[in-house]
Amino acid sequence: MKKLFLFLSLILLFANVFAQKNKLTLANDMLQMLSIFEGEFDNFQQVYKQKEDKVKDVHEHIHSIFKKVNFAPLGNNVFYVIQYMDGDTTKIYRQRMYAFAENKKENAISLNIYTFKTDSLFYYSNVHPERLAKLTIDDIKPVEGCQVYWKKQGDNFVGYMPPKLCNFISKRSGKKIYATDSLMLNKDEIWIRDEAFDSIGTRIYGREDKVHHKLKRCHFYKGWLLLEKAGLKDEYHSMRNLIWHDQGKRQRLFLEDGKPTKYEVELAAVVYGKGLEVLKIAVYEVGVSKAIMYAWASPGAKNIGVNLRWLQAGLTIVD
Repeated sequence: MKKLFLFLSLILLFANVFAQKNKLTLANDMLQMLSIFEGEFDNFQQVYKQKEDKVKDVHEHIHSIFKKVNFAPLGNNVFYVIQYMDGDTTKIYRQRMYAFAENKKENAISLNIYTFKTDSLFYYSNVHPERLAKLTIDDIKPVEGCQVYWKKQGDNFVGYMPPKLCNFISKRSGKKIYATDSLMLNKDEIWIRDEAFDSIGTRIYGREDKVHHKLKRCHFYKGWLLLEKAGLKDEYHSMRNLIWHDQGKRQRLFLEDGKPTKYEVELAAVVYGKGLEVLKIAVYEVGVSKAIMYAWASPGAKNIGVNLRWLQAGLTIVD
């Protein structure tokens, strides 16, 4: 009897130690994930390469912004999220609030998603914090059943939804639709794949090839542009304190009176040929796909610029 009691005590001891270890591991994983989640991500490189390779079904070009914010009603680990398409900040396709927490039952990091009842009141709160300062719990609503769970696998965090928990009734067809997400995050990238099916497995949206949107982390540069004034040698229109990111961000040149010119400057980390990675700066006429000229530097270069005499630009990396 004493041996049985001792055996059971040891089992309870090891179970407690194992539970405490899991709890500590989950807490550490969450700290690590939150430290790399904030930022801006863009799949410019994926789209660029697919177009170069003449892929038939090119991915949508999407840009995602994740900004950590203070909003006590949702806890301590809250992010404002806004996503847009085609490098056009007016083409917003999603705006959310995300709340992260440890989920011991799933032994994972849970992500609860909230939508805004009136999206337009809170657009780009990442750079307009005064808008989010007015936010109340009554301004948002949870997306029921659509929690995403994240687990650490090596250097990556893999996100998933339990099957068929995230569902809704289609306003168009009246059918029940089942949505799912497949995600991957590390310090350099976030991969996103959204899909939805009806009750018999017919695809409603999402890519048939199941290839993720592969978004790279954006690194930011601050700089200036000069454009020679018509008929006046060595006299320039000047634009200062401009911000680029290295995932295909373009800056159009404007005159001092706000009139737009026909020129824009792009900064892009791209891969040429068989794996040659470069940081490219290029000058375009608006609406023309072929660059007037371009130059390049090493990826992550501290400075990059161009001098065409009539147009000049200088960019410096921002921490």
